[in-house]
Amino acid sequence: MKNLTFKHISISLLLAFLPLSIWALDLGVSYAVYNTPENKPYLEVNLEIAAVSIRYQKTEGDKLQAGAEVLIMVKTGEQVVRYEKYILQSPPVETPQSLIDVKRIPIAEGTYELEIQVQDLNAAENRDEYKAPLRVYFPEKLYLSEIQLLRQYKKDNSDGAFNKNGFYMEPLPFCFYEKGSSRLAFYLEIYRANKSILEGDYLLRYFVEQDKGTGSRNLVSTGSQRKKPGDIDALLVQLDISKFESGNYFLTVEARNNANELLASRTQFFQRSNPYLYYNDEEITDEALTQQFTQKLDAKQLTYALAALSPIVLGDDAQILNNVSRDTSLSNKRFFIFRHFVREAPNDPEGAYNKYMNLVNAVHQKFRSGFRYGFETDRGRAYLRFGAPDDLVHVEDEPGACPYEIWIYYNFPKTKQSNVKFLFYNPSLAGEDYITLHSTARGEIQDPKWERKLYNRNPTEYIDGDNYHDATGVQRNLGRRAKEYFTDF
Repeated sequence: MKNLTFKHISISLLLAFLPLSIWALDLGVSYAVYNTPENKPYLEVNLEIAAVSIRYQKTEGDKLQAGAEVLIMVKTGEQVVRYEKYILQSPPVETPQSLIDVKRIPIAEGTYELEIQVQDLNAAENRDEYKAPLRVYFPEKLYLSEIQLLRQYKKDNSDGAFNKNGFYMEPLPFCFYEKGSSRLAFYLEIYRANKSILEGDYLLRYFVEQDKGTGSRNLVSTGSQRKKPGDIDALLVQLDISKFESGNYFLTVEARNNANELLASRTQFFQRSNPYLYYNDEEITDEALTQQFTQKLDAKQLTYALAALSPIVLGDDAQILNNVSRDTSLSNKRFFIFRHFVREAPNDPEGAYNKYMNLVNAVHQKFRSGFRYGFETDRGRAYLRFGAPDDLVHVEDEPGACPYEIWIYYNFPKTKQSNVKFLFYNPSLAGEDYITLHSTARGEIQDPKWERKLYNRNPTEYIDGDNYHDATGVQRNLGRRAKEYFTDF
């Protein structure tokens, strides 16, 4: 038995028990041929079995488990020259998940056929197979391996099955980047560049083209790296695909010398789903909304989330938010929350929601008072709307003054200002209930008499000048430093 690495797919538990006649086992395969410094080629085969296509059965403790028998054959005609036969077994899980595996098989140079057969252990009739021509050849000149698309990668020096050259690399056998994906990663190896490049370095150029379906392609992304020629090298790249439309694409890698002559190239097809990139409200149907993360939120969570959005929802949407918050319809609340976060992050609205709510909870813990949520306080609202200040002055015991804080933002993108400051004070002396007294940010509270209100314990004594009603400042004193902090900090 072999435990697998898994990629979670959000589906209903019921899918695990639907009749398999609805669909057959869905197998994704990608492969590449690599070489070693000792000139010992090997075939790397990546497999993925879609969670919705394999039968999960209940185990002890009400968990679910699935497995498949896998046969990988490398053939010349009817002769099998290499094969691997083994069982892929999932660990007990609560929700069906896709099975992912990798196999590396030593192989000599030659022309072959790759054949893979997979059979569901819990349903013998549920099977799939894959066949593809396979050529193992390393000429005495610069040569590129196949492009390996990745779901993700990270630095990892352990000896796991998905680890290579100091990285954990999770393959993407179906070559499909779903709506939650914002990054494309790929890996390939370069061989014998020193046989073709005798002087200087060389260029690896990579670019993505969108297939327009008419035989034409549009260039949508490009990049490059320069390399020193060697016997074996590798290329590991990550690209931003958050703005890629749904559709078919081709990723190409080229090796060129300093005269811009093409030495070698590889191309890999992939698909992209990005349904909310150019969405409008009419496209978010009631049926579509039931498949989104907001469906998991109960009435209490919806109310809390809407309240937490109030600091950052402005303009016409602020009035809509107020109306939705008073509405008894849970579907309207879910619609507003989903619409907000799909605008913020079309590729991953749930991830954006979770990130924001984690920030909201942290703000609540930091600024909460006995009267309201932390994000409902002036400091909490400012933190959510403008982010953490670059610097902060906190004063609790200045003579004649209420406790106060000054927040400093060196750069303030919201209004394109610099050196913006906020002054919060606590005139009631009640807990952490600081309120905004003055700010230099456009559109925020600005009070030219803020000093008088801050030093309000003995107002007539501190006034700067003879006119009590028109005075804006207070007398300078060694203990009164708010003006100094606010002006010079």
